[in-house]
Amino acid sequence: MAFRRVSISTRVFSRRTSILTWVNRRPILVAKVGDAIYAMDAVCAHMGCALLGEAIGPQVTCPAHEAVWDIRTGALIAEPKVKPEMPCEEESLQVPLRIYPARERDGFIEVDL
Repeated sequence: MAFRRVSISTRVFSRRTSILTWVNRRPILVAKVGDAIYAMDAVCAHMGCALLGEAIGPQVTCPAHEAVWDIRTGALIAEPKVKPEMPCEEESLQVPLRIYPARERDGFIEVDL
């Protein structure tokens, strides 16, 4: 694996806490929590929805069914909210989501994928 530049850190983190980017044709969520940079697959394991929401601290919420993920570990923190009578892929959740080493270097965000 090799680190790849995905964005200019001052542009991203001066206005927001996270960014959705593409690396090797994969959607990756990159977030800054304190002084640390984290990267995680940006597709919810519940039904494949994109994790488009802004990270709040180390957590990101899926906009479709409100599953909450920890960007530091890829762990599912809160189960998706679904109607119990509706069939759902919840039983086949692939958790944790994959995480990747990330860093801020020379003013750029880099992800090792």
